[in-house]
Parts: sequence; structure tokens; C-alpha cells
Amino acid sequence: MLECDVIIVGGGMSGCMLALAILKYSPELRVVLIDENAPRLSKAEHSAFDARSIAFSVGSCNLLDKIGLWGKLKKFTHPIEEIKISDQGNLGGLTLGPENSPYGVVIQVQDLGCVLEGELHKFTSVQLLRIYNTTAISVDKTRDSVKCSLSNKQVISAKLCVAADGVNSHTRKLLGIKSQIKDYHCSAIIANIKMKQMHHNVAYERFTPSGPIALLPFSDQCYSLVYCVANADVNAFISLDDCAFLDEIQSKFGFKVGIFKQVGKRNLYPLKLLSVDCPITYRGICIGNAAHTLHPVMGQGFNLGLRDLYVLAKVISDSTNKSLIADFKMLNRYWNYREEDHFRTINMTDSIVRLFSNCSPFFKIGRTFGLVSMSCATFLTQPIVKQAKGSFDLFVSK
Repeated sequence: MLECDVIIVGGGMSGCMLALAILKYSPELRVVLIDENAPRLSKAEHSAFDARSIAFSVGSCNLLDKIGLWGKLKKFTHPIEEIKISDQGNLGGLTLGPENSPYGVVIQVQDLGCVLEGELHKFTSVQLLRIYNTTAISVDKTRDSVKCSLSNKQVISAKLCVAADGVNSHTRKLLGIKSQIKDYHCSAIIANIKMKQMHHNVAYERFTPSGPIALLPFSDQCYSLVYCVANADVNAFISLDDCAFLDEIQSKFGFKVGIFKQVGKRNLYPLKLLSVDCPITYRGICIGNAAHTLHPVMGQGFNLGLRDLYVLAKVISDSTNKSLIADFKMLNRYWNYREEDHFRTINMTDSIVRLFSNCSPFFKIGRTFGLVSMSCATFLTQPIVKQAKGSFDLFVSK
């Protein structure tokens, strides 16, 4: 039986970053990273690192710098210097920025994956052992350890087991952490779009009767498109040829954004809200999409997860007695730091989805009034700006 300090089940972005963060602050620990996929030989060979783009808030960029990743990632990122929010068919709109610093940056997930791979390879197998093509099939807790049996017949003993294996996390279930799922009955169409003109680092959030649309700037003339549509309409949108699809997006935005010239491969992702009342249990914890999977309308999901894993790594490193890793005192301290941010971000995202998906005249009038009021009184936008920038004090207990 193999023994370690922390076993992380899930080799995607959250699992890899947590491993890096733990070893950054606690290099004396031994971490085992379980990946159900084969080793990545190129950035296109892993489903967790696909052609999507994600937005890191400025707060997340600071955390990436603290764990030693920002210097490697920066050259692959593109800044978001202004955010424009509008509601199709209604008066009013809201423009955030520009301010003294960008709201965040956009990076393609494949580039992020390559950087993570390079950093992980710097550790010896004594510090970080990666086991591929397997996953956890059972978890047994004892007073002093947790034993994970893997599908490849290996058994690993650790002080802490981390479920980082996504929204359908089997490890979360093995640990006995209960979750709730709310189906939005819609899906996100993800694609890269090339413009005829420069985008000037402006991001757009457009609420339409068929669903919200986000445009995230990356490279000089390209946007990452996130188009949310009802499941009943998905096939109609996916079956459109490129020209018809561009015409559809153009009709939603008009020509204020510019002219959409070319669209890349379209990928489809069902949208659901997954949440847990409490992500910790004895000698176990879930992070990333295993702890909360959010609607992409505000781009908050991975930023919330990054704050989680950073705090977890710091709480582990602050344990003066490493034999007490994953006892209730340590895990409760982690949750005291994270609970308020956890529920605030989830509730804010879900509230905006429900507010802007309601087509009743009452809600339309309310949205128009709200957008006009915020554009006239900038102090009303501060909660949105603070959430968008993600600059929070992470070590304040509730």
C-alpha cells in the first residue's frame, strides 16, 4: 500500500493547481494526483484542457502569481479593460470601466494546460506522484487516515482525500458529501469568433430572449463566444452553417460590437447549477466543479474554485503539526474562511440568471430601471465590480 499526505482525485485544472499550490507552500509533503486520463503529450490530447477560454479576475491573477504560475501564464493572456452589459430589446445598458487596472484576463484552456504540465514535471515522484488511467472506486476512513482503492487495484493511504473530479464527481459521493443540482434546461455553445476589426479589450455580456451571450476578448481580433440557449433550441443553432450562425450572433448584437467575420468549431456544454451545503467531511473535501458548478453568465466558476484551492493550500501549510492534516479543526478553519464567498458567489450568479431569463413585462421594466440606475449612479455598481475583479480578503472567518 502506497502512503502519502494528500491524494487528489482528478487531474484537470483544479486538481493540478491544487497540487502545485500545496507543494509551493508545503514542499515537505507528498502528494498523489489521480488522473482518469492518459498522460498528456500535447495540449489537444486532454478533455480537461480543450479549446475553451476562461476569464481570470484580477484577484485570481494575484493568486496565480503567489503560487508561481502568473509569470509563465502572462504571455498567453489578453486583458479585459472594459465590460459592457446590455439587455436586448430594452432601454439602458451598463459599462464597467476602464479603470486603473484590467478587470482580468482571458486565456485559452489549452495554453493553461501546457503551462500546468510544465510546472508539474518539475517535481520528483517523491514529491508528486501522478497515476494515470485510473480513478477511485472506494474510500475507507479510519481515525488516522483515509484509504482510497483505485480501479487499477492500487490502494493509497493518505491523511486527506480531495475530490477534484468534476461536476459528476464519484469521489464526492464516496466521501459522503451531498450535493444538489438545479438544471437550467439550457446549454452553452462555445466557439471562437474572428472580427473584421480590433476589439480594444472590451468584453460584452448581452441578455437576449433566447439566452445570455458573452464575448471575451483574446488575441487582437478574436473573441471567445459563450452563447446560452434553451435545450429545445440547441439542435437548430448547432445545425446552422457558419454563415447563418454568424448572422444569428450579429442579429443579437447589432453592429455596435463590429462585424463578425469567421467562427471556429462549436462545442456544446449542458448548463446546471451544482452546489454543496458543506464541502468538507472527516479527512475529505471537494473542490472545483465537484464543489460548485456555476452558470457561465458571470464567469465566476473557476475564479471561485481558485480561491478555494489557494486557501486550502495555505491552511494545510499553516498546520504546525502535519500529522493533523485533515482533522476537523483544520477543515473547519478552511470552511470558516470560504463559506461566505462560496454562497455569495453562487447566489449572485444564480439570481442574475433567473432575473434575466424572465420575460414578463414586470421583470423587463425592473431590469431596465436597474441598468439605467447603475449607469447613472456608479456607487450602485460597486458590488458587481468587486465580484468581477475578485479581490477579496480570503482569510476572514465568518
